[in-house]
Amino acid sequence: MNSNESFLKRFFAYTKERFPIPATLPFATAIFCLAYFFPNSFTTQNAINLFDLVSGCVVFFLVLFQIRILDEHKDYEKDLIAHPERMLSKGIITLAELRKVLYVIIVIQVGISIYIGLSQLIIWIVIFCYTLLMFKEFFVPEFLNKRIGLYLISHQIIIPIQLLFSISMRTNISIINSSDAIYIIIFLFGSMMATICFEIGRKTWSADREHDLADSYSKIWGIKQTIIINQFIALLAGLLFIYFYYTFGISIIYSVILGFFYLLFLISEIVFIINPTNKNSKIIETCGAVYSLVIFINSAIAFYNL
Repeated sequence: MNSNESFLKRFFAYTKERFPIPATLPFATAIFCLAYFFPNSFTTQNAINLFDLVSGCVVFFLVLFQIRILDEHKDYEKDLIAHPERMLSKGIITLAELRKVLYVIIVIQVGISIYIGLSQLIIWIVIFCYTLLMFKEFFVPEFLNKRIGLYLISHQIIIPIQLLFSISMRTNISIINSSDAIYIIIFLFGSMMATICFEIGRKTWSADREHDLADSYSKIWGIKQTIIINQFIALLAGLLFIYFYYTFGISIIYSVILGFFYLLFLISEIVFIINPTNKNSKIIETCGAVYSLVIFINSAIAFYNL
């Protein structure tokens, strides 16, 4: 493919390379539905509205795309050296073209948020401002780049803010009782742990995947320490959602499902410690993504059925 192809053809080739829609859309949908159905356990909640649900999923998906485009701008100079094979590095698609896409998806998000309600618009503005802070790396790039754990947490805080957007569509956050407020805090923390688990899993690499400009956790922390940290986070995320299953009287089958996929993820990481090959690092990436996705889908279904 070259820069003379139509923009749509080049754009969809770009999404396949850097923002695979068949993978990202289910992820965005699952985590949005997780938060949208969570208030079913609350004392008071609004009825489920299919149009709101679909609209919210669109916003959640577009926020992720917005972050991807901002990251392309932020990392462009570094990626020219580290990833010369990418379409953006080759000039097949340009930053100027991606900015036009960014403006369109921002307009769509604003329009949907205004339609849904004032609370959602306010939260979306917070989300938008936070993505800009992420883009600027909170104006302390050198400080954060030397502290990969802090960098990870600072960028994953966007997830709880997005989840508040979803929750606010079903309940008035400003007037909820104290027990529901505690549930929300635990829920937001557990959900963020699940996404952190996914992030660390996708950057737990074998030695042959590392390079000078790599920012993998295994390179900074070492393989064993990275896996110990991620297993603690994965277990914590799973236990927090199992806590909700138990507290809300949800069938034990949901806990069994979650436990099964946690064990698969654990086994994949143990295998990688024993035999840290490229193939096994990619298995970790897959198992970590599947485990996080199972947390979201499993729990969304469980909350929906309350």
